[in-house]
Amino acid sequence: MRLLPINQLQPGDITADTLRSTDGRILLREGVTLTQSMIETLSRWGIPALPVEWPGFKDIDTAAALPQTIIDEMTHWAGTSGELNWDVIGQAQRIVRKMWDQVLDRHRQAFELIGVYQVGTPFWTFYVNLVALVLRLGYELAPEWAQSYALAATLMGFYHARMTLTEVVEPHPNHAQPLVDQLRQFQIPAPCITSLLQHHARYDGSGVPALKGGEIYRGAMILGLAEEFLIWVFRTDGQSLPAHEALEWIIGGAGMDFSLEAVKKLQRIVAPYATGQVVIVDNHDVAVVRNVPWDWPARPTIGLLSGSEKGTIVDLREANQQNRVITDIYRERLWPA
Repeated sequence: MRLLPINQLQPGDITADTLRSTDGRILLREGVTLTQSMIETLSRWGIPALPVEWPGFKDIDTAAALPQTIIDEMTHWAGTSGELNWDVIGQAQRIVRKMWDQVLDRHRQAFELIGVYQVGTPFWTFYVNLVALVLRLGYELAPEWAQSYALAATLMGFYHARMTLTEVVEPHPNHAQPLVDQLRQFQIPAPCITSLLQHHARYDGSGVPALKGGEIYRGAMILGLAEEFLIWVFRTDGQSLPAHEALEWIIGGAGMDFSLEAVKKLQRIVAPYATGQVVIVDNHDVAVVRNVPWDWPARPTIGLLSGSEKGTIVDLREANQQNRVITDIYRERLWPA
């Protein structure tokens, strides 16, 4: 399987996974041969990349951060729940608990971003990833705390369901206040409410509210960090970044926007390069990411596709490989022989 950018797809490429809509319907099944009209439709839908079958990559397969059943349940809930009430909130809590169980099962797995082709639109892909990432960032905390933070992310997605992603990218600083005003009547756990109210606070005091450093609630720091990172990846205004560049942006703000500890935790969890992605190594060789280790996601196992060591599989965690560095995504369809 190769994860191929949408602008590099060609008629005759064969899908290596199922493409779904936001309500879980199958739009394209695995094994379908793409036509030009299909590719144009995928581009209109905002699908940035699609896994396709590729010679020599048959044994490469990504490990999903969440099972498809959970993704479908969350997007179905968000799209059909209507107004906030006890039933809606109860359903959200049940979904979060199911996600938590999956996080426990997958905590020794790097967090590879869930793709738009698995969810249906950039908007809902952003929110599914947000809830899952908040849970992973809160994994070492007590379950009730982590699930409260994730509930905040889930309810925020529900509340934003009729907004565009651009509106979510540049919200009013107090955009969570109307949601909180509605939630107070339902006796929502205080950690959830506080996370919503403070998630735009920034570590140096420049955010809203004007809290600083340790004054910012832990759940708000986690929610704000996950939201900022994922917005850069999934924004639809032409300014989106690949995961590795979005991580670099977040790292550059460590100690200013978010605590150094929180940013380091994000680095230890998120895979900057996805399984099946073709990358540039040391600014000249081309390689494919074969496996992303949970204990060091920035140093995956790669298969070299060009250069003097073409055909070699290399674990970048090994001591004798420390001078070898992935420098970017390879942006062409084919590479030098």
